[in-house]
Parts: sequence; C-alpha cells; structure tokens
Amino acid sequence: MKKRLLFALAAMCVAVSGFALSEGEFVYTPQGRFQITGANLNANSAFQDMTGWTVVGEGKTLADKFNVNANGYADGINSVVSLDGETIGEGMYYRFEPTDAGASYVVSFKMKGAALDNLKIAIPGDGYGEAQCINLVKVAGNVDGEFTYPTTEGEVIANTAEELTEEWQTFNYAIEGDGTARIWFISFIRMATTIEIADLQIYPAMKFADLRQRDAMLDKLKAYRDCYPWKDEIWARFDGYPEMISSLEAIGDENGQDELNELLTASQEVLDEFLYENMDDYLATSDTYLANIAAGKGGGTRQVDNKFHTWDVKVQYAETWGDWNCLPSGRACWENESQGAADFGHYAGNTGWNYGDVDGPMGIYTKKTLDPGSYVFGIEGRSALRADPTSSSWTHNDGWNPAYGVAYIVKIVEGSETPDTIASITKNLDAVDYTPFYITAKITESGTYEIGFKSYCKDAYKNLKNGSVTLIKNATLYGKNDNKYNQKQLAYEANVRTQITTGRTNLTTAAEYIANVDYLWGKDALKACANSIETKIAAYEAMSQDDIIATYDREVYKNTTSDTTGLLQYEVYQQATKWIIAANKEFIAENDTLKSMEATIANAETTIALRVYDSATGKAALQAAIDKAKAIQAQMKASQYSVDNAAVIVAANAELNEAVSLFTTTIPADCIATIVDIDFEKAADLDVADFTYSISGEKGTMKLSSFSEAAAANQEFEKGFWANGEQLWKGYLRVGNGTGTVEFDPTENGSMGTNILKVACDFYIQGLSGRSLGFYLKYVNEENQDADVFGLFRNYYDGTSTTNTCGVDESYIWAKSGGTYNNASPADATDSVTANPLQKTHFEVIMDYGKGTQYCTISSPNGSTTSQEVALEAIPTKFVLQCNYNNNDRRAWFDNLKIERIAAGAYDPTAIETVKTVKTVDGSIYNLAGQKVGKDYKGLVIKNGRKLVQK
Repeated sequence: MKKRLLFALAAMCVAVSGFALSEGEFVYTPQGRFQITGANLNANSAFQDMTGWTVVGEGKTLADKFNVNANGYADGINSVVSLDGETIGEGMYYRFEPTDAGASYVVSFKMKGAALDNLKIAIPGDGYGEAQCINLVKVAGNVDGEFTYPTTEGEVIANTAEELTEEWQTFNYAIEGDGTARIWFISFIRMATTIEIADLQIYPAMKFADLRQRDAMLDKLKAYRDCYPWKDEIWARFDGYPEMISSLEAIGDENGQDELNELLTASQEVLDEFLYENMDDYLATSDTYLANIAAGKGGGTRQVDNKFHTWDVKVQYAETWGDWNCLPSGRACWENESQGAADFGHYAGNTGWNYGDVDGPMGIYTKKTLDPGSYVFGIEGRSALRADPTSSSWTHNDGWNPAYGVAYIVKIVEGSETPDTIASITKNLDAVDYTPFYITAKITESGTYEIGFKSYCKDAYKNLKNGSVTLIKNATLYGKNDNKYNQKQLAYEANVRTQITTGRTNLTTAAEYIANVDYLWGKDALKACANSIETKIAAYEAMSQDDIIATYDREVYKNTTSDTTGLLQYEVYQQATKWIIAANKEFIAENDTLKSMEATIANAETTIALRVYDSATGKAALQAAIDKAKAIQAQMKASQYSVDNAAVIVAANAELNEAVSLFTTTIPADCIATIVDIDFEKAADLDVADFTYSISGEKGTMKLSSFSEAAAANQEFEKGFWANGEQLWKGYLRVGNGTGTVEFDPTENGSMGTNILKVACDFYIQGLSGRSLGFYLKYVNEENQDADVFGLFRNYYDGTSTTNTCGVDESYIWAKSGGTYNNASPADATDSVTANPLQKTHFEVIMDYGKGTQYCTISSPNGSTTSQEVALEAIPTKFVLQCNYNNNDRRAWFDNLKIERIAAGAYDPTAIETVKTVKTVDGSIYNLAGQKVGKDYKGLVIKNGRKLVQK
C-alpha cells in the first residue's frame, strides 16, 4: 500500500464531523437558497478508497493522478496539472444518478489553494488555436443513451471566478431536476498542485426564498424611504410602499422562491411609481440631448439612458457616454449588451490593472447642478481579472475578486482642487455577481456636484498582468429638492411660458414692422391681428405658477403644440402664438414681394454699367425697361397688397430680367474676337512626329500630355469612354493625369489696350480622395518661364485649394460625391451628365485691361457667385487644364472652352457713381435676380440698395 493510504482511516472521522452538512440546514448556492432535507448520498465523501471516482486522462489511474495532503485522503487530495506536461484536462469525476429526476440536490465540497488560486483557469493556445478558459469544477448532466462523460447537456453550473484561500472554503451548487432523467457528472479537472479538494457531499434539498435578494430589495426600498422626511399624505397615497417593506421583512426560512419573486416584482413596481410621482430623475435624459432640443437642433442620438441599458448606436472606445465621462480615458468604454452594462477596460490585456495604471480607477463620473434637497445615487458594479492575457479568452468573469468600488457624490468647490465629499460608500466587488451601491446625499447648497463610481485594484493584484475589466449597470440618480414642484411640473411650466414668450416676442416684432416706414403693405391687417393676440397673451402672462401647473396632467402630457396632450402649452400656441407668427410672416412676404423690384432694378443698373458690355448696342432699350420697372414700382408702393398687384410685380421682374438677358447679347459681332473655341466634339489627332495627341476646335487646339484612344486601365485623358469600353460621351474630355494646354494670343496688334478678355469653360467634377483638378491662365515671364496670371486648382474631396487667385467662393462649385460619372453600363445613362446638365459648373474669368483688374464667376446647381476684383498684371498666352486623378472609373469631365476678346473703352472711375439705387434700410439681401436670400448667401448681392460682394 502506498504511503497516501496510511492516513485514510485515521482522518476519516475528522473529515465527516468537521465538514458534513446537517439535515434542516440552509445553504446558499449560485442558484439560490436551499434547505438540506436528508443525509449525504455520497458515502465516500472523504475519498478514503476513491469508490465511484473515474480518472480523466488517457492511461492514468487515480494512484498516478492524485496526492494526499498531510492529513490523508479524508482531509484533502490534489492533482498534478499534467503528468506528462502535454495532456490537457486531466482530473477525475464522480458519477451521480438521482432516484428522482424532478428532485433538487446540493453538491457540496471543500477547496483551498495558494494565494491567487482561482476555480477558473486558462489553457493557452498552441499558436494557431485560440486560448480557452475552463472550469476546475463542473456539474453537468447527460441524457443520451450512453450516459457518458464528458458532457455539457443539462449543465447547471460552471464554476466562475471564485477565489480560493489558504484556508478551507465550502462551495455549494444545486442540481434542480426538471423531470428529465439524467446522469450527473461532478468533475475536478486540471487542478494546480497548490489546490486541494476534500469531502464531496450530495444532499437532497428543497429550494426556499433567496434572502440575499430580499435584503437587496429592502436596502433599495429603505434608501428612498429614508432619504427625505416624506409627509403623511405621501404615505397615505402610497400605502403599498411600507406594506412591501413589511412583507419582505416577513420573508423567512419557510417561504418559497416563487413567493419572493412575486414580492420582488411588486416591490419594484411600487418603487417605480413612487419615484415617478415624488422624485426627479436626474439621469433620465442627457443634458446634451436637452441642450440640443432647447437650441432647436433636435435631440440627436440619445447615447445612453439612465440605466446604461439602451444603445441607439454601437458604443466602443468611448471617452464619453451621454453626459458621463469614462475612465480610463481613451478606449475605455465598451458595450456589453448581454449584461445590460457599461464595460470598462475591455481592451486592457497584457498589462496590469487599468491598462497598466494600477493605482488609477476605472468607472464613470458626471457633473450635475443640484438644488438643496435629498438625493439617492444607485449603481451596481463588478470587476474581474482576465485569466489569460489574450483577448480570445475574455469572458468578463475570469478571475478572482481583485477590486473594490467607491460610489460617491462630491461638491465641486471653485478655486479648489479638492472637492467636498457629501456622501460615499466603499464595497468589495465580486467577479461574477453585481454588488449594489445606494448612497443618500443631503444637499444644503445649490451648486455643481460630481456623481460617480470608481473601481480600484486591491494591492494583492497590482502586479498581475492579465488585463482587467469593470462592469457597471443600473445607474440612477433620484432627488427630492425643497421646491414646491418637481422637475416634471417645472419643465411643463417652462414649456408653457416658452409659448407665451414666443407670442410676446412676435407681438413686439409686429409693432416694429408697423412702425417701419419702409414697409408699405399690409399694416392694417397686421394691426388687427396684433390687437386681438395682445389680449390673449396678456391673460396668459398674468397666470401664476400655481395656475399653470394646476393644468398639468402627468398621465397624458407630451411636449407638443400639435395635439391636446400639450395641455396649456398647446392652447397658448393654438389660440394665440401661431396666429401672430403667421401674421408676421404674411406681412413680410407681402412686403418682400414689393421689395423684390428693388433687387431686380439694382441688378439691371449694375449690368448696364459693367465694362464687359461697354460696346453693347442695347443700352437704350435696357434703360427704357429699367425706367418702366421704376414706374411700376412707384405705382405699387402707392397701392396695397393684392393677388393682382403681386402678379404685376412678378411680371415686371420677369420682363426686366428678360431685358437684361437680351442686353447681354447686343455686343456687336465686330466687338467680339473669338480667340479659342473648342467644344471637344472632334476626335483626337495624333502627331506622328512627336507622338502626341491633340484636340482641335473651331479655333485653337488643346495638346494633351497623355491620351488613350480607347478605354483602358490607365490614368490618361480620353474621349468619352465608360468603364465597359463603350464610347458614349464623345463630346466630352475625360480628365486624367497630366495637362491639356491651349496656346493663344489674345492681343490685337500686340496689345490688349482697354479691351476685356473673357475665359469660359464647363466642368463635371468628381470629389475624389486626394485628387485635385483645375485650370490656369499663364504667360511667359522675363526669366522665360511660365507664370500664373490666374489659377483655380482644388481638391474636392477634402475641400483644400492649391490656387485660388481671385478668392472666389468655391462652395458654389458642384462636385459629385460618391458614385461615378463613368457609369458601368448604358442602362445608367439616365443618371449621366448628358441627361442631367445641371450637374455641371460653369466658370468665367473676366480680365479687364482698361481697369487693370480681374474677377471670377461661378454658376452651378449650388447657385451663382462673383469674386472680388484683384489686380491684373499680365496677358495670358496659355490655358492649362490640369489634374492628378489616377482612377480610371471616377474622373472629372471638361467641355466648352471659349476665350474671347471684347472691345471696351477707356475706364472712367466716376461713371459708376451715376448708377441710381433705391434706398432701403431694413438690411434685406437680394441676389442679382431679385430674389431675397439669407445672410449666409455669398457673392454679388444687393443690400440696402447697394451692390456688394458678400463673403
């Protein structure tokens, strides 16, 4: 007989008397609380002859596998991790077959180990497979025909992160029969040599109420009951609240779990109703969300609700979560939706606690403005170490109980780095079960307070580099301040008063409109409306706080002005506010119709004075049209608004705009010299001598630095090919890497004199990442090098420009984002540029050599704009189209290059002063088409009767 057997008989009596459970005893298990109803069913609980045990590990016996401790088998045995250093999962199991498949049993055993031993261990990966976390102890059933081990069918418990000590501890687990016949296998596998087990016992048992759950609910109920000196009438309305406390306190050894579950559900319902009626929820909605609503921006995404349970979007690596700040900062916060919890430190593997900051905390904190009163901050937390440093083994319950948590409320003191602690509580955190925290804070001064929860690593675990995690859930902050009304009632009052204030503001605006001499139409109607609304708004303004809140019904109220659940808020808007708002809008619309003639006339007077039309023959006709429009304007000012008068103004504007358009075409043909005219309808020509391609127009030729005659996966200019190889846009030049250059001479007898040079072209632009596109006008300088006279070269993906000589507002350029102008098949032609010409941007550069300035205009679906005039210092002799696109399927297109020299006389700076304008003082802004625009409109505008460039 081996030495280990010598101690068996001597130690057996000690083991049985020291460890045995007794009939009638109550024990706690992860499944709840059970009472032992009979004797131990395992006669071999002391391991004295190993009867009933089977070895796990090929070719091993129990004698090979286990070692007896100093007190023999009865006091404990341990297992070698792996005798051959390779086998995974060696150990032993006990086969237990209940006589009653519907009965419950408690499995009990003792274990101890060295410091930091744990019942969950990791098996490292082999370099290819993932690491695994396994349980030393497992209770699992099998219902297949063989009733064989191993199995996970019907598994009722897998040991999680329970921490061993050097002293014996009892671990209890329950088997709850569901009527299905099973063989149960109780296994101990892959134990370290430092871990010992003893005294496996199996007892019939009966489940009773889990008093831990009872006590947790009692703590919660009492925290809110005792936080404030509630008046008797409150308890008269909520008599179920103290009744629930009494009912829970009466739950004892004889009560079942089902009975407790009913009480727990009812208690939470009573508490929820009590809190909703009597306390304010300070975490119900994000302050950021409310601020956006107040600013008229909409709420945006609610990032988190008050319990950390609802994700509107996936949350990861978050430094903030709603109004909460997360610790540690950066990659700190992760969602754990299965837990309904916020997860901190999830990516802190291969380092010590808290991503290596072992003295720092993990958790959350936020700041709130609190009035005097009583507050209860509640939160639940747990914390664990990862059992293996690889992320593949992460299960959130891997290791020990490494941390303690602190829930707190502190007051932020201005000018001090040390806040005043109002209330705090510290508890050890379990690795598996959530620990609840409830703290009551008596606030005596209004101010800013920090509310938070932080977990800290215990000293014993600071040197471990296994990674760490803290999870929190059910964060709540309820308060009862000393105000007469609660937050919900005060918010209702504020919403009502917002509508009253809006009505008053619009009445004030109406009075200003009526007094403004520049507004000529609709004053009698506006006065009548304002007088009617004044009486109603004054009556609402006279209502006291009590009067307003008396109309509040929390059961139906919604923050709305569109249906009756808005209560008084709805009434004020519907009966008063909306009518004065509408009257003001109608008044302004009527007067804007009248004022639109000012912008139309100003645009016409500006156009007739432009030097580019110096030689136009239609000036007399345009001036006559302007005079006619002014006569109609005077007539309309003397009248009042009517549908017919509005139609007269619209027609007059259209007639004058048409006259302006006609005027721009009256430059005599002999005053226009076409220098370059290329519409890219013609095919490209190959110059065999230097093997370069070019495209000719009616006048001028563009030489291309690179060109492809057919669709190809290259980065060259080409003519109209799509990705499928078909040539569908023959009249366009698709722009690729390199340059397209047109050389020209715009002078007349070697000089520009006082003439104007007009350069026009069209682009269809694709906003490609890292790619830029544009054009230059160049001349040869004294060093015989090309130099820029004008340039516009821009990256339309990130919105950066290399060159913008005149500072034109490039936001007016239409640039297609996503997709492609080079569609995949002819079937997509309905989305092509030829089918949708509005997708193009038209550019014009006007170079005035009489005045010595140049400017740029842009017209596109985004609108039109004209830059400021800048100095013009040279005569261009080259037009250069340039691009660095290198994607064959998504490039830009170019078309209709036209360069003209237009005759203009000598520049007279005093001539502009003769342009007449109509005085306005209201600050309204119109574009050159006479349409009213906002203050954000950019380009040439008419404001207060003057033409100016708005940036």
